[in-house]
Amino acid sequence: MADTPVAAPGARDVVGSEPAAGLPAKLVLLCCLGAFVAFLDSTIVNVAFPNIARTFSASDLPTLSWVLNGYNVVIAALLMPAGRAADRLGCRRSFAVGLTTFTVASAVCGIANSAAVLIGARLVQAVGAAILVPTSLALLIPMFPVARRLVAITIWGAAAALAAGIGPGLGGLLAEHWTWRAVFLVNIPIGIVAVWATRYLTEQRERSGPTPDILGAVLLGASLGLLALGLVKGPDWKWASAATIGCLAGGVLLAVAVGIRSARHPAPVVSLDLLRSRNAVGGNIGSMLFSVTFYAVILNNILFLTSHWHWSLLTAGLATTPPPIATAVVARPASRLAERFGDRLVVVAGCLIYIGGTLLLSWGGGESPDFVAHWLPGAAVMGVGAGLVWPVLGGVALAGVEPSRLATASAANAAFRQLGAVLGTALTVSILTSSATDALGGARDTWYLAICFAVAVAALVAVTVRRTTPPAL
Repeated sequence: MADTPVAAPGARDVVGSEPAAGLPAKLVLLCCLGAFVAFLDSTIVNVAFPNIARTFSASDLPTLSWVLNGYNVVIAALLMPAGRAADRLGCRRSFAVGLTTFTVASAVCGIANSAAVLIGARLVQAVGAAILVPTSLALLIPMFPVARRLVAITIWGAAAALAAGIGPGLGGLLAEHWTWRAVFLVNIPIGIVAVWATRYLTEQRERSGPTPDILGAVLLGASLGLLALGLVKGPDWKWASAATIGCLAGGVLLAVAVGIRSARHPAPVVSLDLLRSRNAVGGNIGSMLFSVTFYAVILNNILFLTSHWHWSLLTAGLATTPPPIATAVVARPASRLAERFGDRLVVVAGCLIYIGGTLLLSWGGGESPDFVAHWLPGAAVMGVGAGLVWPVLGGVALAGVEPSRLATASAANAAFRQLGAVLGTALTVSILTSSATDALGGARDTWYLAICFAVAVAALVAVTVRRTTPPAL
């Protein structure tokens, strides 16, 4: 990450030639493309998941869930170390490496002939994505004057949100009219062009700095992996079995070890110092909890529409686009509302609206398939709620962070979101595989789970968050 220590100004060298005249807008687009492809693949695969399950029918749902969760686990574990490593090795060079790794792994995913190969390639793809997220932001921020660096973060965040928004519809289109493999192969031409264009970026590198905590990243990945494994296999192994209890207990113990190590390491895998204020706790932990809700609902909705209403992948993908569209429309006004009425009020109101939309989905989902009457109202209301919650939580997490640490703080917030994505996906798979009723019963249980986490976000924010002001620039 582009993190220049306050106590040592000038510790970062800008190496290489300046961008060619007339190219800044294209360079901004290139940096945003890094965040775009990384977050696109966190949602685009969800729509293709039913087809992937049919192709590899010999593998059960808990095993195949690692196509989704393995990606999130690796990104969550490597975001901070990847950013620290990029500071040492050079952000432009790391960005190119991340793009290359992501592109090659996407090609392997597209031609995978077994579930094991697909899952393994997804893990490698996630390594590339974990490098892209912090380096893309670190390269983007210096293109803006100090007074406008929050604008850079907003643009970058908008690219990530757009990717998550169009992911389901694009995934449905590709999987329905071509094959599920296309959701991975589409990354290849994008990656090739982007790698070529990195020549125009200006290198940025710190002269010195602490070595990233690789062991901490391994421990975090193992912790998340054990927790996810225990949750998705619990129905098969039985919740009281030694295997399930061992996985969950091991995951918790490793998480504690990560926390202890992060408190002592100069370049931790999780920057605990960003949680010292009550607002930072509310913003980051709130983002994690709301991410549990968000990713649980995304996967649950796709599986419900394709298995219970028997809609095609394209139709299901398009049906899941109203929430992100509504989120994008509401996001900017949400920031203005927060400035006027306070962050706490807007987030709590957003959570309540989101809960209302989820209830509408759970009530309408039992009827005959009807997009306008039984799906659109709930989906649109959920999107409005998420549009109020996401940007304001992100702003709360960054409020008060000095300019030199904006990239680090943004990446940390993204890491918390990925932690929630892991738990949300794992909990959804666990509920659906253990449901004693039909697809509708499992879907409703997952929607009720989402409601519980949305309530937790509202309660946390109500207790911790106070009116915030923009970071001092």
